[in-house]
Parts: sequence; structure tokens; C-alpha cells
Amino acid sequence: MTVYPKDSSAEAVVLADYGESTIAYQQNQGFKLTFERLRRIKILTKDGLKWGDFSIPLYHDSNQEEKVSSLKVVTYNLENGKIIETKAKSDSYMKEKYDANFNITKVTWPNVKAGSILEISYKVTSDFLFNFQDWEFQTTIPTRWSEYRARIPEYYNYEKYMQGYVVLSVNENDRQPNSITVTYTQRSGGTGFTPVSSSMNNENISFQENRFRWAAGDVPAFKKEPFITTPKDYISKISFELSYTNFSHEFSNPGIKQYMGSWEDINKAYWESVGEEITGNNSLKNQVEAIVAGLTTPDQKVSAIFNYVRQNVLWDGYYRRYPEDSPKKTLEAKKGNSAEINFLLMSLLEKADFSVNPVLLSTRDHGFVRETTPISSQFNNVVCLVRLGDKSVLLDATDKFLPIGMISEECLNGQGFVVSKEGFKWISLQPATRTKTIFSTDLTLAESGELKGSLKIDKTGYNSVEARKSYLTKGEKDYVSTLSEGRSWTLSKSEFQNAKEIQQPFKEVHEVVISEHITEAGNTIYLSPFILAKLEDNPFKQEKRNYPVDFGHPFDQMYLAKITIPDGYIVDELPKMKVIGLPENAAKYSYNVAQTGNTLSITSSLNINRSLFSQVEYPNLREFYNVMVAKQAEQIVLKKK
Repeated sequence: MTVYPKDSSAEAVVLADYGESTIAYQQNQGFKLTFERLRRIKILTKDGLKWGDFSIPLYHDSNQEEKVSSLKVVTYNLENGKIIETKAKSDSYMKEKYDANFNITKVTWPNVKAGSILEISYKVTSDFLFNFQDWEFQTTIPTRWSEYRARIPEYYNYEKYMQGYVVLSVNENDRQPNSITVTYTQRSGGTGFTPVSSSMNNENISFQENRFRWAAGDVPAFKKEPFITTPKDYISKISFELSYTNFSHEFSNPGIKQYMGSWEDINKAYWESVGEEITGNNSLKNQVEAIVAGLTTPDQKVSAIFNYVRQNVLWDGYYRRYPEDSPKKTLEAKKGNSAEINFLLMSLLEKADFSVNPVLLSTRDHGFVRETTPISSQFNNVVCLVRLGDKSVLLDATDKFLPIGMISEECLNGQGFVVSKEGFKWISLQPATRTKTIFSTDLTLAESGELKGSLKIDKTGYNSVEARKSYLTKGEKDYVSTLSEGRSWTLSKSEFQNAKEIQQPFKEVHEVVISEHITEAGNTIYLSPFILAKLEDNPFKQEKRNYPVDFGHPFDQMYLAKITIPDGYIVDELPKMKVIGLPENAAKYSYNVAQTGNTLSITSSLNINRSLFSQVEYPNLREFYNVMVAKQAEQIVLKKK
């Protein structure tokens, strides 16, 4: 097979993926969790060679760690009519630290090429029964068969969450009797002249075992479309969370023990774990006094402390919800993960007598948070909330270009979980400053067919952050070069405002000569009025979408152009005015071209007023963009008198 019949674009296909998780009793060790897997993938094209890399996550805590065994990695190739088997050598397996609680074992198949079949099988043994293996029935390539089984004694109760849009071929569960034999030592005697004696006894304990089988066949590849958080929020999978255990009297720890808890429990545990990092570290007080010396208003002091942290401590690129080093050590190292940097910020603000709280959140790549399911592992990052007068302001010091009141775009994912000694609350993560770009042009159409004049661009919100980051990272010369790259433009002069003032809009003005957007045919000129900001294609290609559109935040884009046409020409045709909108003012687009003498005024305004659109709203949103693309493609027609 060189092409998968049900998806000719597939670079590879999962032929079979089998997994089974079992909780079983082991003498002198108690219950253990084992996970076994067998997977086969067919590589169809060169683009599919990347499937020759695989990672096995292994949870660890303190000195305990999950263990992988029976690892077998084999490549099968058909050469000269014979099946050639190539096994990976054990010394090719690599173990790497992933984060504070996970290591990964990385494997690479040998001799992989188009046409190869890759097989892997392994077993993971775990003492961490709360870390029950989730299972994904779907991935970014087609899957012919995916099957997962679980055998769980009645003592363990897991909440199970099924997500996605793939209909299971098999969904079975039943209860079967099972038993374990517990061996224990019984001692007797030892009183008076009776010698101590011991005997080995066996006790048989019967219980009910819950057995599950889930399977899906001919699963289509998950096709990633624009404006989603992460595919793992929407691919078809089943997840498990240990809710509680309930052991019978035969065991040493009988009764019910809750594991899932509540948001109140999570708030309390987190504050007890990290609260001292904020209120302690009193050696930093002298540092704070030096930072705010001479400043009088709360806004000035917060700004000074925020700027001090973001300018002096480098983010290492890792999102974490717990700091590994203290604020003092982080400041000395001048580098840290997101938790370490933002806890340093909170500690410094607290020393300046500001009320601060950690805000736990999940980045977009980590996935959405189910507020109905109180599980702390849903979070992977923390930012700062500071009280300023009668308002609370979010701060994130990991990005040197983020202003006060804005957190990274990657963090705009649902709501934030505010932790405090008094109790938790949920808050919006959306910034007060709206993201907006205004393009303004004042151009003259010369007899030569060139457009000459000025181009002005004003950016606020996240557009300002990205532009400023690009400008200060690349330098002015490269920034200007990028603007004109791929265009027939000549920029003779460029000016920039607020390049380093991160709280202000980023502004740029360019003197430009444009040798495009004009097509001449005899006595007729066709003018494409969008110098910038033109939407060439609809980003929403699919007619149907099974998951929401998530822009991250609302935004505006406005294009204002003034074009003076030369004497001797008249306007033969102008695009007609258009105003379209979505229900409840979720989005609006307006377009108009007006003529006053020899001057044409073009106004195009796009407003996306919500960050999230459901799959039910998708057809209307897609058509909204279709109309906008078509409208912006219309040309202005000029003719010689």
C-alpha cells in the first residue's frame, strides 16, 4: 500500500493500536498499575518519516518513578520480495527530563523509509494509581483500528471523560468475579515458657473487577484548522481521573478515601505550598526600597517593580505552576521558568505593600480547563494578580514586551483560577486594551502607473506587542525590509514612535513608492485599492467544522486609504458599499469607496467582538469571511477621458 484509499493525502496510517491498563495485586507490594501497548504504523510518503520518532512519558515523584520494560522497536521493509526486519538497539533509547513530574523515554526506529511498517510494544509499571493511562483513538493521520481495554478492581473508582466526534465501534463494560491471595505471617506464643512461633497463612479475598473495552475503526485523521487551542482538546479520546478508593475490611486501609477533592481543596493546598514564597524572602525588602525610591503613586511603584523583573530576569521558555527555586535564587540566577519569574514579581510587590495573588491557568497548547472537574493538573502556568486601588490587574513578567494588564496570548484560554488564603475565584484573562490595527494611506496615482505617498500603521494590544518585539529584535533595517518583502515597493523614509514604550501603541510612518496594484489595458486602469490588510483567502476552508473557532481575543482592523487619480481620467466603476454582521453583534464588516473630485476614499472596517464561536455558528462565520474576501477583491476601474 502506497496510498491509503480512504485518505489519499495521508503521509502515514496507523494500522493497529492496542492498549490495556490493569490494576493487579502483587504480594508485599499492594496494587500496581500496568499499561501495555502494541502499535503498528505504515509510512506512505517521505513526509511521514517523522512518525519514526516516539516518546513514552513516565511519571515520577521523589524517588519513585514509573518503569518501562519489554520495549521492542522494529522496522519492517519489503526488499526484493522479502520482509527485512530491523530491530532498534537498546542503547538508542534516550531518557530525558520533561518537567518536574515527567521524564520521557525517546525511541527512534532504524532504517525508516516510505513503505516501512513501524512496530512498537512496551509495558509501563506504576505505583501511581491516580495516573491511569488516557487513550487517544485519533491522531493527525488516519487510524484503521484503535482499541483500549481496562481492568479495574471495585476498590478503585475513576471518573471517565470521553471527548471528540468519532463514534466508537465498541463500547463494552461488565463486572466479573476475581480474587487475590494475601499471604501474611502470624506469630503465637512468647508468654511464660512458651516459645515464639510463626506460621505463614494465606487469605483469599474475593472482589468484583470492572472490565472495559473501547474501540474505533476507520478513524479519520484530525485535520487541524486555524484558530483552535490545541488538537488534544478535540481529538477523540478517553481520559481518567481517580475519584476515590473504597477498600473492604480485609485490607489495612479500609474505608473511603477521596482523591478528586474540590476547588477549595486545590486552593488551600496550593496556597499552603507556595504562599511562603510570596510573604517570605524578607531579604528582598532592601531591593524593593531601592526600586521604588522617589516614587509616590501606586501605579508608578507597580510599573517600576514590573519593569525591574522583566528587564533583569530571562524566561527559560518553560511554563510551570510551581517554582523550583526561591525568588531570591531566581533573582541571583537572572533566569527562571514562568512560575519562578512571576513569584519573584509577586514577592517584590508584596514587600512594597501591594496585595497580590497567584493566578493558575492553562496555556492554549496545554488544553482547556474543565471548571466542573476540580483537578490541579489541568493548570500548567501561573501569573500575577495585583490590586491597584479599586481594580485588579494581571501581570506576566516572562515576556519583556508585554505591558501591564496583558498576559501572553498563549495564556488566553478560558478563565484564570485566583488562589488566596481567603478562598479561590475565577476571573477573565482578557486584557482591558483591545487589539487593533489601523492602516492609513495617502497616495497619488502617477502618470507612470506608480502609487506614491505615505503609509501609516498604528497598532495596539497584542498587535502592538508583536510589532514591537519584531522591531526591537530584528532592528529597524530588517523590520522595514520585512514590511516590503515580496512586494514591489520602495521605502524612502521610515519613522517609528513608542518603540520602547510598551504601554503605548506602536506607530510607524513610511514614505513609499508602489509599483503594483495597477493593471493597464489600453485606456483602462484597474486599481486594487488594498495596499495592505487585504484578506486574500478565507481561512475557514472546510464546509463543516466539529469544534469551535477560538480567536483568543476580540480584535479590530481598519483600512483607510486616500488615493488621488491623475487628471485626464474618470472613474468608470466603484465597488458598492457593503455592511454585514453576525447575530448579537459578534462580528461586523463594513466597506465603502467614495469619490470627491479626483480623490477616492476607501474605508474598510472589521470588528471581531467575541473570541469564541461555536461549531453551530461556524457556517455563518465562514460565509461572513467569504463575503469579506470577495468584497476586498473588487477593483476600481478608471478610464481616460
